Amino acid sequence: MRFSVAALSAAALPFVSAYITGLAPFTGTYKADELTTMFPVTFNTGSTKVSFSDLSVNFGLSTPAEHTGDTVFGKPLINVDLVQFKRDSVCCSPFTINIPLNSGDLYNGAGAYVLTAAIVRTTGNGSPGQAVFRADPFTVTFNATTA
Repeated sequence: MRFSVAALSAAALPFVSAYITGLAPFTGTYKADELTTMFPVTFNTGSTKVSFSDLSVNFGLSTPAEHTGDTVFGKPLINVDLVQFKRDSVCCSPFTINIPLNSGDLYNGAGAYVLTAAIVRTTGNGSPGQAVFRADPFTVTFNATTA
């Protein structure tokens, strides 16, 4: 018997109680090199009955001047599948995902940047075929230098 991911996600929606609530601030200055640096993105989580499930997170980078509202994503960096890494229903404690962020990604040189994490979520009434998706943005501003 085969089930689609959307149908399974939709069927689980009434029972979802853990979800991402935001990003923790980044303290200090991020120092990027040419190849191997990873930016630690820490997600805060909450727990209450909700009608959505976190599926993935898409990361984008912009400068504060470019980030003029919640719909600004910036330069796409990477997509992380939260379901695959068993982070789609983590409850009550922060978790960190390290994303590659090298000096070549800092297109405006050293200075301030805004990292946007667009959380793709399914939402619906729990009936197969009735789930829809949405993206909720969370941001963290940080200062960066290059090695």
